[in-house]
Amino acid sequence: MDERDVNLKITFKVNVVGCMNHLRLKLAVPHDISNKQKISSLSYSIKPDSSYSVNSAQYVVFVFKNVEKNFKITMKCNLTIYNSINKSNHDIATDLSKYLIAEKDIESDNPKILETAANLKKNTDVETVVNSFNYVKDNIRYELKKEIGAEKVLETGVGKCMDFSDLLVALCRANKIPAKSVFGIVVDENAENPLHAWPEVYLKKQGWVLFDPTTGHSEVGTSGKNFLLDVENKYITLAEGRNDPEFKASPYIITYSSENDGTVKVDTDFHIYGQ
Repeated sequence: MDERDVNLKITFKVNVVGCMNHLRLKLAVPHDISNKQKISSLSYSIKPDSSYSVNSAQYVVFVFKNVEKNFKITMKCNLTIYNSINKSNHDIATDLSKYLIAEKDIESDNPKILETAANLKKNTDVETVVNSFNYVKDNIRYELKKEIGAEKVLETGVGKCMDFSDLLVALCRANKIPAKSVFGIVVDENAENPLHAWPEVYLKKQGWVLFDPTTGHSEVGTSGKNFLLDVENKYITLAEGRNDPEFKASPYIITYSSENDGTVKVDTDFHIYGQ
């Protein structure tokens, strides 16, 4: 199994204006995922007050009282990313129903999405997925702005990484193929903001397979009439689920209270080193 060792450091700079009576900072952190990633060490410059797992994600929570000065929290993580393609499916899901339904921003029951999906359908699931992947990759133009969801992306032809993911997921679900959005970090030592969203699709023979229509990277390629499975070891998963209320598509969630209308802003600084 191919593997890649990665050193990840994220500094959360918390900028405080006024006095915070109560401040709570929740971070989504990398965690072990079978056949995908293995955490060898995870540390923080300030000890978390608590940690918990929910909805296929891991979180740590910091709680502060009477905060008047800026501060920062640094998370360091050493992990190994594995080649996640299986020659046979070792991740047989018992209930895939939630990955087949229409939901907010993944409007797989929208008439235009249904029509487009029908035109992309082929004889097998893998052919349909690859065809849908190529359609999104070739027909949507990247633009960094607020995400708008699958229906609007199909209509406008413009979106950010989350929109690319939403549309591919919606097209797959419209063709009764389980699919989900995944959020995490791309290993790019030169990126200022390596946060990223991408889809994974459930194929019966391989299990969950990653596709990235935003960058054009796919684990499934073609050689003549044959499909070749491959993967770039560059994706660190934080959470899955486009509408997960716990994650909210952000590596951190901060809540606070102040008697003097104070404010808090968090800036993130990433340093990633991968072999």
